[in-house]
Amino acid sequence: MRDSIEILSYQGTDKAHLHSHTQIVMPLSGQLELEVEGQQQAVEFGQACLISSQQAHTHQAVQDNRCLVLNALPIWNQDLISQEKFIQLTPQAQAYLPFLSTLSADPSTLKQQQALALLEHLLPVPKETLRHAHIRLQKAKQLIDHEFASGLTIKEVAQQVHLSSGQLTLLFKQQLGITPKQYLLKKQLTAAKYWLSSSRDSLDEIAEKVGLSNASALVRLFHQHENMTPGTFRSTLLVESQKQFPSCE
Repeated sequence: MRDSIEILSYQGTDKAHLHSHTQIVMPLSGQLELEVEGQQQAVEFGQACLISSQQAHTHQAVQDNRCLVLNALPIWNQDLISQEKFIQLTPQAQAYLPFLSTLSADPSTLKQQQALALLEHLLPVPKETLRHAHIRLQKAKQLIDHEFASGLTIKEVAQQVHLSSGQLTLLFKQQLGITPKQYLLKKQLTAAKYWLSSSRDSLDEIAEKVGLSNASALVRLFHQHENMTPGTFRSTLLVESQKQFPSCE
């Protein structure tokens, strides 16, 4: 798979070809002649060419050029076809291009995902319908609800619902106001509380039951969300239980 963000200089004429991912070509300097599914246009800075997956396209470079190329944009569902193949960029989008260009050499995947997510508001890329988004969100939630104790990762959840990790995170934030990772941790915390209150299992045993690596991970989870240790939580429950049901002498 090609990098999400590339800086390319096109030369000569290329044969018609297609990709299994979406692609956006935006010149930073010079001019480039592009043809997509029989539609042809010269593009320069301030313009963009949106190429859906499996669309035949080619180029002809008649002058020097330098282009920003985005591959498999997380917010663009590759199953949806772009109605407009050539677009004029808004001033806001044009101002954003130099920053995006610097990320082509940045190894931080998270930083790239966050930067590319902003394009949802800057470019008219095809997006999934709300109905489909709800279906995928519900399926992702069900996977976490039923498999959180198995050591399930967010990347695996995203793959199961045919989204990238970035797309899944955006979907959770838009619909639930939290990330899928936060949702997973919430399920693990709730289950850990149950086992702490209903069993005498060790912290390592409980950690394994809720999908955490070890007791230390369980302690960190409680510190972050309850501001106490699992041991303190269990002791507090025991004290409260003794107050409600004092032993008879």
